[in-house]
Amino acid sequence: MDSRRNQNRLSNLPEHLLVLIISNLPFKEAVKTSVLAKPWKHLHHGTTNVSFKESDFVKRSVSSSEESLREARVSFVGFVVNWVSRFPGDVIESFELCLSKPAGFETEIKHLIEFAVSKKVKNLSLDFSDLTCSASNQARPAVMFQLPECVYTQANVEALKLFACGFNPSRFENRCPFKSLCFGWIELGKIMTLLSKSPLLESLTIQNCWNVGLESITGDNNRLRELVFENCDFATEYTMLELPNIQVFKYTGTFHYFQFLTVNRRMEEAYLDYGAETDDEIGQLLCDLLYDLLSARKLTVCPFLVKAIKDSDDSVRLKAPMETRHLVIKTNLVPDEFVGIRLMINSCHELETLTFQMVPPVSVARTSPGFNPKSYWTYPISHKCLKKTLKVVEVRNFTGGTYELVMLKYLIRTGCVLERVDLYLPVGTSESEKASVRVMMRTLGDEGVASSKRLWIRHHDG
Repeated sequence: MDSRRNQNRLSNLPEHLLVLIISNLPFKEAVKTSVLAKPWKHLHHGTTNVSFKESDFVKRSVSSSEESLREARVSFVGFVVNWVSRFPGDVIESFELCLSKPAGFETEIKHLIEFAVSKKVKNLSLDFSDLTCSASNQARPAVMFQLPECVYTQANVEALKLFACGFNPSRFENRCPFKSLCFGWIELGKIMTLLSKSPLLESLTIQNCWNVGLESITGDNNRLRELVFENCDFATEYTMLELPNIQVFKYTGTFHYFQFLTVNRRMEEAYLDYGAETDDEIGQLLCDLLYDLLSARKLTVCPFLVKAIKDSDDSVRLKAPMETRHLVIKTNLVPDEFVGIRLMINSCHELETLTFQMVPPVSVARTSPGFNPKSYWTYPISHKCLKKTLKVVEVRNFTGGTYELVMLKYLIRTGCVLERVDLYLPVGTSESEKASVRVMMRTLGDEGVASSKRLWIRHHDG
């Protein structure tokens, strides 16, 4: 009775208020409101946040035939075209279209984009990437859907997201209102021309793009707060960056040299993951990069970086202390990483949280580290953060390996103000494995080895 009474109260609201309420729902949920009551049947046609995702309408399975999938896709596109034809408003806040393999639907897609632009859309997202492929094995499309002219002449879009489509950044003739740009699986040889016309830009994300002609980001884009690269193929040997207001810098992929001319001295986060990079002679360049990012409150580094920096000019510390409060080290915790791990801990004088993110081991040729790995962490060497600031140690995907335990015992023994050690078990850990972990936890705190009297060691299921 109460739910029916509440539904009636909603239905009695003016229609324009109901449309405002629906517009704050995810589009798929907004469409479902049409079955609540007769007055709601067509209200979702007035929502101003529109999202058409093929994956929400076309269900794929191993048994799906090509013919059934084609029919479902035709039905989906027909639904979208019909929906926009019945839209009663003058303005749309956001418009998202996700349709893989757009060949054969070019006319309808062009009509939909023109519709969104005509409604003065602020957030435009177009994704034509292949749903049958993961991000890592997405192929470069041989033929791409070419964006219509209206995309280049519009003057209202503030957030533009484009995946796997034909896009020419040099076709924008006037100053652009973009505050956020996100590109994926696109050739970006002429991106500099677009950046020069986007002085309001605050966020730039480039994922899996090729021939990226990013020579520099200059003072013309001094509002930029977030810069993200994922697995890009650059056309330039290096990129110069003037980022006086940057808050977040993330890089994933093979090494690309960034020369920071200006950088914000109060950054929120830096993320560096060089994946399967094999050039181990760039340790000093990586140390220089860490120096440029020293103000990042949260810093994530990968196994390759940890291994490479030990071969820099100074294998003990960086040339200036990091201001990092939360350090995340992706690691295998193998001996080749020990010197780099110690270097990072020694360089973060104000560290409060240290996270070890255990990752799958990579098969490489074994080399002698030049020291006894079993006794490396037993030497009575402490660091400034261990004495004064480090309060939390986390190990994610903890399995209780030999070097995991040796590392934890070192930190527990030397962490004078340590309050918590949190061990996060891998997803799917069996009850017997959990029991083994509990036994290991007891050994970590045995014999009064902990320097801190407030230490609490606990484990969490994955």
